[in-house]
Amino acid sequence: PPEEAFVAMVEALLAGGDLRGACAVFRDAGPQLSELARAPSLFAACVKACVQCKQAQLALELYADTKDHFICSKVTFNSLIDVFVRQGDMAGANELLRDMTLKNVTPDLITYSTLVKGHCARGDLEQGLQLLGLMQRRGIKPDAVLFNSILDGCAHKQMRTLTEQVLLDMDAAGISPSNFTVSTLVKLYGRCGDLDAAFRVVDTFPSKYGFQVNAQVFTCLMSACIANGALPRAVGVYESMPSHGCRPDAKTYQTLLSGCLRASDIARAVGTLREVLACGAAATL
Repeated sequence: PPEEAFVAMVEALLAGGDLRGACAVFRDAGPQLSELARAPSLFAACVKACVQCKQAQLALELYADTKDHFICSKVTFNSLIDVFVRQGDMAGANELLRDMTLKNVTPDLITYSTLVKGHCARGDLEQGLQLLGLMQRRGIKPDAVLFNSILDGCAHKQMRTLTEQVLLDMDAAGISPSNFTVSTLVKLYGRCGDLDAAFRVVDTFPSKYGFQVNAQVFTCLMSACIANGALPRAVGVYESMPSHGCRPDAKTYQTLLSGCLRASDIARAVGTLREVLACGAAATL
């Protein structure tokens, strides 16, 4: 049958690594795609192959040329949205969201999380928050990744009040903060010059929410101290790490060394280098 031959041809080209050939054959089917039951799954296979071979642009071009002839699955829409987001093309990603709605394909948590993360990464918090509100109105509960993306975006813009409101919303939704959350808050308070607030978060959140602070959090706290001209507090954070069962990593040592040199504390810098050599971490610096 014609459909079986068409499918076999596209699958054979994909198996042979000829992505352009496969896309060309699929594209040439044109309006006939609406009559082929396997068109959506075959298109999904083309998209997957293009993404895996780092030729995602081929998938986007194929979608643009054939989208009027069949309806993609939700998974395929999400894959294409992710491609647009990774390319920084949020207009294209938003257009796909509109296509989903027009074709009665219901967006899910993955759809919204990808879009929100993309908007926040580009500094468009307003759009990210609008999408958060939209998904909540549609009964989709945000997860930790989505909340952390918004928190990170707020922190980059030093929007303290909004960050703390999002944190309250996160708690109300039953989502527990993580080390990533704490790192984000430490960066925010450091940029706002409020080291006491940064220390309070590190001191209270782990016991309150049941997790152990990692090296990234301690390093962020050290960096905040150094940026605010408080090298002694940064050194104190570094020295407290063993008592918290946390071992410094390469970034920790780099941060402390940079801070010491910035403050012209050569003696402390030399002492840190000796500690690095003693623990065998020099190769990672």
